[in-house]
Amino acid sequence: MTIDNENKYQILFPGFVYDNQDPMMLGRLRIIPETKNYQDVIASVSSWNEETDKWSSKDPLVFIPLLPFFFNQIPKIDEYVHLIYQNKKYEYQNQFYIQGPYSSPMSTPFEYYQGAKKFLAAGDRIKQGLSIKNLDGSYANTESQGVFPEPGDNALLGRGTADVIVKENEVLIRAGKTKELSTDKFPIADSNRAFLQLTRFTQTKRTLPQESKSRIVENVKVVKKMIVWDISTLNSTSNFSGYVKLFNLKPSTKVNTKNFKYPTISELKVGDDYGVPLETVEFMGKPFEECIIIINQFISQIFTPNILFTASTINPVNILPGDVFPVVITPSQQTYEIGKKFLPDSLVNDVLEYVNYRRFYYAINLNNSKENGWFLVWDNKGGKPIFGPQGDLKQEIITPTEFQNEDITYGALGAQQLYLLSQNSKSPKGKIDLSNTLYGIPQDNFIGAGNTLYDRTYSSVRGEELVKLLEKMADFLLSHVHAHANMTPDENTQGSKTSKTDITQSLANVNNTVLNQNIRIN
Repeated sequence: MTIDNENKYQILFPGFVYDNQDPMMLGRLRIIPETKNYQDVIASVSSWNEETDKWSSKDPLVFIPLLPFFFNQIPKIDEYVHLIYQNKKYEYQNQFYIQGPYSSPMSTPFEYYQGAKKFLAAGDRIKQGLSIKNLDGSYANTESQGVFPEPGDNALLGRGTADVIVKENEVLIRAGKTKELSTDKFPIADSNRAFLQLTRFTQTKRTLPQESKSRIVENVKVVKKMIVWDISTLNSTSNFSGYVKLFNLKPSTKVNTKNFKYPTISELKVGDDYGVPLETVEFMGKPFEECIIIINQFISQIFTPNILFTASTINPVNILPGDVFPVVITPSQQTYEIGKKFLPDSLVNDVLEYVNYRRFYYAINLNNSKENGWFLVWDNKGGKPIFGPQGDLKQEIITPTEFQNEDITYGALGAQQLYLLSQNSKSPKGKIDLSNTLYGIPQDNFIGAGNTLYDRTYSSVRGEELVKLLEKMADFLLSHVHAHANMTPDENTQGSKTSKTDITQSLANVNNTVLNQNIRIN
């Protein structure tokens, strides 16, 4: 290695794995520094024998893991590693490696050494993969949450879907946490994972006596009609023109009493949400006070059909009892857009429009009510308007709980198929053979043909369900009757509802109720 101004301060050097099959199983690697090639390095060794000298003290490519032996982390062939020299002036002596970076947690099954440089100085032109989280810390896909360790937690990650997570009061051992790891897809959490969870909680929950409580539950209805007021000349300094109209609304969640708000008018479309006006009153060049009288009289006449005004006459067919409420009074889309656009730096003309809009908004009401401009009338109760969404009083029986500061620990073992095995147990099916499985039981041992773990184990028993079956059998035994001596028991018993058919049906379903065939023991 030539030490010059380019690398005299360098402490880490790039390389890639050439061979990882250390015959000593000490985690050593044969690594080629990125600036060199295999043949040139080997040519520097006198009398090199490819068959006998590799992995020996003559091998210049052997690097020792910098991590202690007890942390086994051996990269794959062609993966990136950092090289560290005890004295970089003396190559091939006391040289170490440590696992290099990755461009994405989804590339941990394998990443070619060039791609691993993404976040190094040499990786500017390497395309960035998917970011699992947004800049605000939220997940780009909520189904990815939990797949990888969170900041603050300690973890030991496998190459694929297995890991060990150590939190403040919890340990998780998981396999199958996601179905796949792909650099072009978000990882999706798999609820069918196999796991062991050991957790300490600092609080316990205690159930308190039941109690009755009352609460108001919103009664959501579809708004039936809409009264729309419009001022087309809000930029006027004296007289104004506009209209007030009555519409039928087409039923939808958009126009129910929960969702119909002040801005909703901007989302409604003619034909989709409402049709042609049922009633229309227009005014041209009227003073402000006269415009307000026309609009408010129109609203009052819709609310109370038997009131007559000179400004307008409403066809009774359009306001039949039971076909009006709930009704919403709202500015038109055009008037609403003008009313909401005002800003402190708006032009003078815009300020005039806004001031006029506010004058009209606060003057339009129903029978001098405090509700104005935009409001919902739920009903007419004896000539008095009921404003806003209403609710019903509902009685509920609840079971309250309280939390107490008390330590409690939980352990949970889960998988789609669970096996609890003892090498010392010998069941009627024989002993379990776990030879040649020290590094993991292969799937063929679980589900293969012949002498499998499934064949050698038994379904576990659901205790409470077994007790129910035994109680039913005991009840029948103590209550049954015979028509005559030496005859089978009658179908029904005396003083009990248990029958022979009940017992027969319970026994027929025992494999589904009493036994759990997915949790097996030997």
